[in-house]
Amino acid sequence: MTEKVIPFKSNYGDRSTVGAIYREAAMKNTDTHVTNGDLTNELMSSLVCDLNDTIVSKPFVDKDYYITVHEKKDLQMPRCILRRMLTSLHRPYPEDDTLVYKIMQKGSDVRFCWCLPHWSEMDNMLANEDLFDKNMINEIKSWKRLDLHPFGFRKDMMGNWEANPFFEDKKLGEQLVKFSLITA
Repeated sequence: MTEKVIPFKSNYGDRSTVGAIYREAAMKNTDTHVTNGDLTNELMSSLVCDLNDTIVSKPFVDKDYYITVHEKKDLQMPRCILRRMLTSLHRPYPEDDTLVYKIMQKGSDVRFCWCLPHWSEMDNMLANEDLFDKNMINEIKSWKRLDLHPFGFRKDMMGNWEANPFFEDKKLGEQLVKFSLITA
């Protein structure tokens, strides 16, 4: 008598779970090592696809909302990068290792809010300020001293942080990431 294997299904859509997909891919792969290469093109193009899919899904019908992108390496799946696309009606609190966009439904406009690296990378970036975008360095400094003004927050009468309704996020064309190359 053979047992029928029931595939693990995701709670979010009609697909297998991430673990089941990863396990199947790992079993097909016979390589014993991983060759590191430039993942930038693949990650950026898939980020654009994921952002577009999230925007098209219209999670809040005709209301403005925020998309928080969180990417991380998974310790149980060393050859995998996990990306979460979290949507919210309210401005999210700036956390490390997040990329945040504001989606404005009325004008079909996408605005850039912020991009913060993982906390373990921040000190190295601050020690080498000349190699990174000045705006990113200033945001890291603000975040480390708990100054949330550059992230679209203000203090209320009680001294608590609240979203600033008058804050204007950057248009995508205005937010260009600049890299400095080290040449020998």
